[in-house]
Amino acid sequence: MHIGIVENDSEFRDNLLFTLKKLLPAAKIDWWQSAEGLLKEDSDKLPEILLLDVMLPGMTGIDLTRELTRGGYAGKIVILTNMNSDSLILEAIENGAVGYVLKSDRRELKSIIETVLAGGAILTPTIALRVMTALKSQRHESPDFGLSERLQQVLDLMVAGKTIPQVAKALRLSATTVHGYVKDIYKKLNVHNRAELVGRVHNRG
Repeated sequence: MHIGIVENDSEFRDNLLFTLKKLLPAAKIDWWQSAEGLLKEDSDKLPEILLLDVMLPGMTGIDLTRELTRGGYAGKIVILTNMNSDSLILEAIENGAVGYVLKSDRRELKSIIETVLAGGAILTPTIALRVMTALKSQRHESPDFGLSERLQQVLDLMVAGKTIPQVAKALRLSATTVHGYVKDIYKKLNVHNRAELVGRVHNRG
């Protein structure tokens, strides 16, 4: 496993390195102080997962996410920051980040990294709530994508930050059935994870 950190706060970066080495002793970990420093690296040598702060000297973490995504970066990008602005969260997701995590949640990094590398997306409960609030301020429910009534119900609950077990409980379905519906939604909306789904709904709304 190869992890990269782009963080200019040396104290937080050192603490993060210590935490990651303790949680994932076999991982190779590199770090850069700026987005520009990372972009000087050969693209084929970039880490498979990047943890980016938003506020960096020069190019921001959001700008870096956009640049990497446009350049065909095949790894996973997780924003790790103290900033929980609604607009920043949505912008990060729209530009290719598969996770947005507050620095205060860094103790969960092992499970976060494992989830992301397995193809999942990470929106911690705090961030999911902010995304839900931001989307509701634009529209009270998800846009109409031509889905069946049941799929639309599942979509609305997912955008509201509900987990699959919570969706299953709300709709009185089994988790296996909900998993199947989620796969159908991803296929119909041409997305691969929850973060992409939220971005798709936001753009359409």
